[in-house]
Amino acid sequence: MRTACFIPIKSNSERVPGKNFRMLNGKKLYEYICNNVIDAEVFDEIYIDTNSQEIADYAFKKGFHIIERKPELALNTANGNDLLIYHYEKFPEYDYYFQAFATAPYMKPETIKICFEKLTSSEEYDSCFTATSNYGFYWFNGIPVNYRPGILPRSQDMTPIIEESTGLYGISKFSLNRYRCRIGKNPYVHIINKFEAVDINTEEDLKIAEYVGKIIYNQN
Repeated sequence: MRTACFIPIKSNSERVPGKNFRMLNGKKLYEYICNNVIDAEVFDEIYIDTNSQEIADYAFKKGFHIIERKPELALNTANGNDLLIYHYEKFPEYDYYFQAFATAPYMKPETIKICFEKLTSSEEYDSCFTATSNYGFYWFNGIPVNYRPGILPRSQDMTPIIEESTGLYGISKFSLNRYRCRIGKNPYVHIINKFEAVDINTEEDLKIAEYVGKIIYNQN
């Protein structure tokens, strides 16, 4: 069995300029996930997909493989599925493909290891991803999706809404090729807490991440 983890880290960012290079409690954002993936000690190979020379130099020092980001995959219209399919087609020799993101700095090595083992050691699952389980009153397009306003349950008795944390994904070669998607037919959903699930897409998210790092993870 051969496995690989692909970490996309591009230089441009629309909502938070220079997001992946921003300092977060003494380290650049992109450093966190790189170190956490290394510390998980589960992948045969780790690839960094980037259009930044700084990140490519960093990846080389870490012993990662470097993929030069295709211009069309650096556009804001490109998504995680596009990237992982491209990586699979470029490197078809692996049995399992994982994808981790720099915007999830607190994705724990232990979580990565659990997801890896759940996916690769069981025939029950063909993919995996991290998520949060949210108890609340949710609406979509003007319609309540998990409760009836006239009958108010206790929040802890409600059916939770599962939200992808967009921190870690994994999928078998067979399912990636069949579904052309980073989530297959039978995913293992690994629930993480909201501190670990911090995902940086706005300036507000970055402030929250700074606070969580200092208060929860004792970063200086």
